[in-house]
Amino acid sequence: MSSGKTRREIVPLALVDNGVRWHVRAFDRLRKHFTDFVPTRMEDVEVLETSPIGREERADQDDQWSRIIELKLVPHPNHPRPEIVQMDYPMQDGVFTVKVRSANAGYMLRRWNVDCSPDHHLQGLEYALWLQDPLSLYGSSNATIAPGYEPPRIQLVERRTDGQATEAP
Repeated sequence: MSSGKTRREIVPLALVDNGVRWHVRAFDRLRKHFTDFVPTRMEDVEVLETSPIGREERADQDDQWSRIIELKLVPHPNHPRPEIVQMDYPMQDGVFTVKVRSANAGYMLRRWNVDCSPDHHLQGLEYALWLQDPLSLYGSSNATIAPGYEPPRIQLVERRTDGQATEAP
């Protein structure tokens, strides 16, 4: 969608169902990195059976696919009946722990309507769960599609010669 109609060579890694549509996780030879493609948007597909696979195109080189992150989901602090939410998920001490590939985290959180905002500000009963630590998504390539996700803000601190710390502009 972002690049318009282009001709690509991809090296497929996996098929992923994000709950809404299928994606092909693949190495994109044009952009030289792993990404997701939607098969229904592909036309004139041709299998290149004799095309060698380069070292950088192998599955073990896809950091987002190889990286497993642990997400701790809790009943949304604004939910009127958190005890019901706890009954709906296999929670231990009020926490539902899910392990997911970094490449798929945003899809899963979106599908489950998990409020990923740091201050749990999303409103509505559809947000039964809240991501307890939004920093657990740091570095995940599709975190931006998770409901309420905000990239972490970095505060720079300068040390003056007298040892005092000041916030850098």
